[in-house]
Amino acid sequence: MAKTAKAAVMTAAGMDLAIKEYPLPPVDRGCILVKVTCCTICGSDVHSWKGRRTAPTPIILGHEIVGRIAALGAGVTHDSGDRPLSVGDRITWTIMDNCGKCYFCREKGLMMKCRRLKKYGHDSCAQPPHFVGGFADYCYITPGTCVIRIPDGLSDEEVAPANCALATVIAGWEEAQVKPFENVLIQGAGALGFYAAALAKHYGCRRVIVTDILDHRLDFIKAFGATDAINVKGMSAEEVVQAVRGLTDGFGVDCVLEVAGIADLIPTGLKCLRTGGRYVEIGNSAPGANFTYDACDIVWRRLTLKGVHNYDVRHLQAAVDLLAMTREKFPFKDIVTHRVNLENINDGLRLADSGKAIRVAVLP
Repeated sequence: MAKTAKAAVMTAAGMDLAIKEYPLPPVDRGCILVKVTCCTICGSDVHSWKGRRTAPTPIILGHEIVGRIAALGAGVTHDSGDRPLSVGDRITWTIMDNCGKCYFCREKGLMMKCRRLKKYGHDSCAQPPHFVGGFADYCYITPGTCVIRIPDGLSDEEVAPANCALATVIAGWEEAQVKPFENVLIQGAGALGFYAAALAKHYGCRRVIVTDILDHRLDFIKAFGATDAINVKGMSAEEVVQAVRGLTDGFGVDCVLEVAGIADLIPTGLKCLRTGGRYVEIGNSAPGANFTYDACDIVWRRLTLKGVHNYDVRHLQAAVDLLAMTREKFPFKDIVTHRVNLENINDGLRLADSGKAIRVAVLP
């Protein structure tokens, strides 16, 4: 194994990432060194790169990662599902390293809000082990991380965007408590929207309504189970509400999932709910996403509004399981629409920011 490896490093927001070399670290007890084989660009990576949210620098972005085990630290024998691990195995892992002992980890089951949280692609790479993000040749996994061995039948490009996009949607689905034969509205036909539509179809929803402003995405999402795809470009909020209610016998939908990351959609989505409906906000992960709404409507119509940020290991395992179960039913392999190598990472970021790609894969 080489003594050094490359990483694409962000030194300041708004600047091109620079290729740098760092020494490969020794693999300590409980740790894993992974050769990255695929990392897809998440919308939050773009937010950090553009300065829409604060990120420490220097930083190696990227957290939707798949790779092969290059070295196992002492004591690492099995993944989080008790499957044996060996050098060469393909794995993916949770976005976070959590302590498992603090108030949020132990008492509330919110490992993603651990008080000693470390997140891949979110923390500074200034100090060893340096390789703490996916836009690099290697990634160094620390002991508080939950690792999942990938089944042979799934490709890297199917699994990478599912971590975190599908895993987060599954976490939102759990909060929404959607039941079979209910009607669901999905606001946004990006990667999270495709996964949400597939989940709704798989679990037997009656109407799977999707709104967006891009016809080609709305056409494509039908392959993921959308029963109704509405282009809302140029429509007023009231027109959107009428269209959705017209598809649900005038009542409105049982649940709305907002996955577009546009705060202005939230009031419209709330008005699309039936009395007693549930709204799950997933898409807005950058500060400044403000909206105005009449709280009286929430009270009178007994609406529920929940926010979901990241996921637990059970959601990541469920994401991998769902891919394996339904990959012949839904075209998950087509969610990655563009590919770049590590040296062309800045082209990939610009492409992801343009909205022309669903997911861009970085292939070191």
